[in-house]
Amino acid sequence: MNIIKKYEVNRHQKHGFRFASKLMSALAVGAFGAMAFSAAHAQDTDSKIVGKAPTDGATITAHSDTGTTRHGTANSKGRYTLSSLRPGTYVVSLEKDGKTLASLPGVPLFVGVASEVDFACDNDQCTASLAR
Repeated sequence: MNIIKKYEVNRHQKHGFRFASKLMSALAVGAFGAMAFSAAHAQDTDSKIVGKAPTDGATITAHSDTGTTRHGTANSKGRYTLSSLRPGTYVVSLEKDGKTLASLPGVPLFVGVASEVDFACDNDQCTASLAR
């Protein structure tokens, strides 16, 4: 009879250990899933402005109605990206040597969607356009 009681205790202990292991695994998977969801969700809270601009050392500046400002320059292919911008309305300007060559007000930014602003310069005249 002692043998049977000893077996029952071990069987209950094993059952409890299995239950605890499964519970801990489920909690760990849930916690990692929640962290992954939070990280993916955090990426969807900003936007960017992309476009074409002259590669002659001009600076592209985006200034929001809430005070956020970002600066960038075009790469060797004439492409630029201003990232980590909050949704809102921006004025995007092309500047060189402290002078504004072209400016485009009212550029809208929405969560997770990039706006494209292209600059073109012929001689001393520069223009900006919003690509749709």
